[in-house]
Amino acid sequence: MPEGRIRRFRCDECTDYLLCTETAPQPIKGLILRFGCRYCMGGKRPREMKKRDPKVYPPSWCPKRKEPAELRLYAYKDTNTWYFRELMKRQGLEVTPRGSEYALKHEGHINMTAAEFQRETKGRFLSDVLGFLPMTGEVIEIDDGLKPWFFLVKKRSIALLARFDRDAALRNQYGDSSKSVTEDD
Repeated sequence: MPEGRIRRFRCDECTDYLLCTETAPQPIKGLILRFGCRYCMGGKRPREMKKRDPKVYPPSWCPKRKEPAELRLYAYKDTNTWYFRELMKRQGLEVTPRGSEYALKHEGHINMTAAEFQRETKGRFLSDVLGFLPMTGEVIEIDDGLKPWFFLVKKRSIALLARFDRDAALRNQYGDSSKSVTEDD
């Protein structure tokens, strides 16, 4: 799997970003929109972006930004899924993780961005960066509120995942498959 690069989130990728292109002033949500001005429609009320705010990247006051970032660890939802993946690896088949095979195992906060996390894990052990040791095959999510980033834990490194279905993983229950089997009396 080739190593991915983390790009900084841009305001024009956000659904709440608005660049007014109407020549006539328009009132929207108690704010008069002027031609050529940039607005953030997120949060409780819309805000006009000031000249001192970054032109491309989200400002520090962005209502979507989470500080510190949320950290979630996803593991295989049961031992059957883990065993199936192990058999595929032995056959030489490397498959991208799917959210439907995972469940939330741990949730917390981390005081770094996804790019800083990726940079830190290149020079240090993953357990030193996180404070605990994730298992091989687990997925780490770092969500700063702007965009969630997903990393696959490998034996001696991490790999950036292009996509991961977080909603499917959050719907699953984490646990052993042998516990879910019920016996009839």
